[in-house]
Amino acid sequence: MTVLFSSDPTETAFACFDAGDLSGAEEGFRVILTTEPGQPDALHGMACLARARGQSATAVALVGRALQKSAVSPDRRARMHITLGLALLEQGHTEAARAALHVSVLLQPADPRAHAALAEALAGLGRRGEARKALQKAAGLLLDKSNVRTRIGELFLDDGLVVQAVEEFRQVVRDRPGDGAALANLGAALFAGNAFDEAGDVLLRACELGAGTAETLNSLGLVQMARGELAAAYSTLGQALELRPSDARIANNLGTILMEIGRVEDADALFQMIMAREAGEEAERARFNRATVLLGQGRFAEGWPDFESRRSLLGLASESPQWDGAAGEEPVAVVGEQGMGDEVQFLRFLREAARLRPLRLRFRTAALAGLMPDLDQGRILPAEGPVAAEISLLSLPAVLELEAPPCTEPYLAVGEKSEAGRIGLCWSGNPSYRFDRRRSVPTGCLEALRQLSGIRFVALQPGDAPEWMERLSLETSEDLAREVGRCALVISVDTLVAHMAGALGRPLWLLNREGGDWRWKDVNWYRDVRQFRPPAGAGIAEGWSIVLKDVAAALSLRER
Repeated sequence: MTVLFSSDPTETAFACFDAGDLSGAEEGFRVILTTEPGQPDALHGMACLARARGQSATAVALVGRALQKSAVSPDRRARMHITLGLALLEQGHTEAARAALHVSVLLQPADPRAHAALAEALAGLGRRGEARKALQKAAGLLLDKSNVRTRIGELFLDDGLVVQAVEEFRQVVRDRPGDGAALANLGAALFAGNAFDEAGDVLLRACELGAGTAETLNSLGLVQMARGELAAAYSTLGQALELRPSDARIANNLGTILMEIGRVEDADALFQMIMAREAGEEAERARFNRATVLLGQGRFAEGWPDFESRRSLLGLASESPQWDGAAGEEPVAVVGEQGMGDEVQFLRFLREAARLRPLRLRFRTAALAGLMPDLDQGRILPAEGPVAAEISLLSLPAVLELEAPPCTEPYLAVGEKSEAGRIGLCWSGNPSYRFDRRRSVPTGCLEALRQLSGIRFVALQPGDAPEWMERLSLETSEDLAREVGRCALVISVDTLVAHMAGALGRPLWLLNREGGDWRWKDVNWYRDVRQFRPPAGAGIAEGWSIVLKDVAAALSLRER
């Protein structure tokens, strides 16, 4: 970039700075300070140089000296406060930064830089709504709003306001259609909103336009995983890690896809590497991921303690102390987390917990405890009331120090008897689950079952169902238990219904996605489970179509 020289040496030095010529800028500012010690604009220039070199404390001192000078015009004083505020922010003095930047806005309300800088201080203070408003003011003062809109989109995305984030990033793409980075931001936001098809197209276009960064490839790999393109996801995440080998987040994602494609030993090694190298959230994520490997292999002595890492990842906390498994007569609250299927799977552990302590059950499926014949009901107290400690239902195996494989015998019982020819179907899970698209079966694939004779199909999920299925009233978990109890067979994807069938001892045909969850790996949690999986590498609709044809053929043989 050519530097335009001015008759004003201060302007010339700042022009060098703006062009990235830091040495030329420093020489210019030093010449001014040699001939005019304490010249405020030169001091400000040296403060800007200090910030550019990562010396924010020096920048604070220099701009502080500049602001002490009199006869500095309001517009120059406003720019000095911007530099001061940003340097204070870099030092971690967020409230002081906000105060300095507020002054810059008051002095020069038409300067978009002041509003944008103030937004960063407000965001640092957690005042994110005010931060977005400040950025919107900055955008209103700019012809090219793209950078500010990008920052607004980032704040929306960080706050989970995905729809608003997508709209901001869309506008940036409209303004800069050939900007790969803008497309990458839009693709990441679309992925966060589970718009996987558009996200994949947008991220591929971003890569074509030169934005194939580790971050973009990481987003693309996650999109491909969600779409069931596991081989492509493995390749893409591998490329992302090659670009940024030290990124534990990408390594964890790659480990996850290694588990999905059956390379469990490689996944285990990668997770152990992350745990040895990292600290904090990604180390905990690797520990949790490895725990699912161990639990899937039946290595419970190692797996259950590491499974507790999910607590920090989920931000689980309580006002009561955590129960350590010690016996006594002071009540313990048992709480739930994650999905209702997890609750039903872990209900079995209430029996041992109740032998040690009276329990107050505070989770969504707690009413099912009344259907557990081997549970001492006298040890189950009303949910409300004082407790000495608390424990998550999913933490019971760890605090009880359970190492043996789970008993596969039923632990729920209902009065209903199974009815010949009555088959319960559940073909979809919670759509908010990021990988539900791979787990749930497209309704059209169920047509393969429609022509089977002598079978009465009932829908074991709420909402719409094909007209050839019987619909049921399923208001509570107890309603579901009773209806499952009447079924001679349950055919379900990996969700609450599958665990309910297993807990009741009803035969279960599990429609399990490629890869599948740790609960359905090498260990049997229930006594009568048969798994049907799509062929490796098949598309979602194609794979489930093949599965349902196999199920139909198996049902024909079963009903003969």
